[in-house]
Amino acid sequence: MLSGKLWPAHPHPLPGECLSSWMVRTAHHNGLKVQSFGHFAFDKRYELWNRDIDRLAPESLLEQMSVKTGIPLKETKKTTLSLFEGRLFESTSLSGQLRWITPLKLYHRKHTGYGMQYCPLCLAESTDAYYRIAWRVAFYTFCPKHLILMEDRCRHCGMAVAFHRIELGKYHQLDAPDLAVCWKCGLSLTDFTPTPVNIWHQNVHRRWKWKLAVLDRGFVNSGQIKTQRLNLLHQLCRIIASYSLAPDLQHYLCEKTDMPFQYISDVKVAFEQRSLSERHYILELAWWLIEKYPRKINEAIKHKKLRHHHLYKDFIGLRLLRRL
Repeated sequence: MLSGKLWPAHPHPLPGECLSSWMVRTAHHNGLKVQSFGHFAFDKRYELWNRDIDRLAPESLLEQMSVKTGIPLKETKKTTLSLFEGRLFESTSLSGQLRWITPLKLYHRKHTGYGMQYCPLCLAESTDAYYRIAWRVAFYTFCPKHLILMEDRCRHCGMAVAFHRIELGKYHQLDAPDLAVCWKCGLSLTDFTPTPVNIWHQNVHRRWKWKLAVLDRGFVNSGQIKTQRLNLLHQLCRIIASYSLAPDLQHYLCEKTDMPFQYISDVKVAFEQRSLSERHYILELAWWLIEKYPRKINEAIKHKKLRHHHLYKDFIGLRLLRRL
């Protein structure tokens, strides 16, 4: 069935699509369930979905997807998190937290984390719903196209997005299921009123929106990416969320920005593992603080709301930071 040079149906990845979404769509376009497609198309000895396939795809799988769909291997690799290597984080590792990447937290092929975010309007407007690799980035908390907050779970049952499990228990279903429905309750992931993003500071949101658009384009025609600036932003997010590192910083920023004070959970987790709403709120404060660098940061340090060594301890030399 799938033994030809190209698979009978060999859809190309849609703009910005992640590997896992592309694989599920390819299975459905060939009239196969995801599990059957995996057994027919790839090495039967490996369970594909007990890992974060967008992060840990074997080279043989990428080569097979490339050959059987007629897509260059270089383009195939851009559907994985390796697209962000050297840009958002240094290098992909087999385990551990990657900077800026939301974890799926897999357990027996189930997502116990809420790492796959989505824009309900982006899903709804597509005739063939699909998920973007950029939606795995922790600072992608709103859609730059529709200006609404992202979602990371089903609004009806609260389960994490896991579209590779969408056929679970549906043994007699012949038609390919829509990827815009919840795998658990079967209800739509788009049938609700989305939350508009509150644009309270034009410069902050313009810069933030531009960064998200760069991710959506896969860094094409994006110019030089200031990795150190993003690293500094990440450090600020960690510090704002830490009562031990900067107990007064959040109050200080709220006074400066007129942003309402919002409780931030004191649980000790990586920034990427915080809830979407917490991340969005923290990012709003961090983006404001990094604007007009280094003036606002120096003022916070001067007022003893932020400690110099906490902020810059992981950076190699202050000379490099002058180019931020």
